[in-house]
Amino acid sequence: MARKPTAIAALDIVAEGLAQPDGLAERLARSRAARPAATPAPVAPVERNAWRRGKTLLQVALPEQVHLELAILAKRRRLTLSRLVKDALNEWLERHGHALRVPE
Repeated sequence: MARKPTAIAALDIVAEGLAQPDGLAERLARSRAARPAATPAPVAPVERNAWRRGKTLLQVALPEQVHLELAILAKRRRLTLSRLVKDALNEWLERHGHALRVPE
């Protein structure tokens, strides 16, 4: 696998060409210039919020202290705050006799 040409490498080749009278650096520079430039493969754009597609947010206003304590509880249990809330909501629904469940 060939190394990716960098600006520093190009400067080094030019400096080497000036320092060395035998022309090795010039030959390297010419051979690199003769090769077609490698174009990187197009990268598919990664959508950061793709996981939200087809979903709706449930928003609850909480005092900052309660939010902080919930975040600490979730972290101790190695859960996301979202997972903690979903589990609590599913438990509440079950206790109150509802068949509805929040999917994972």
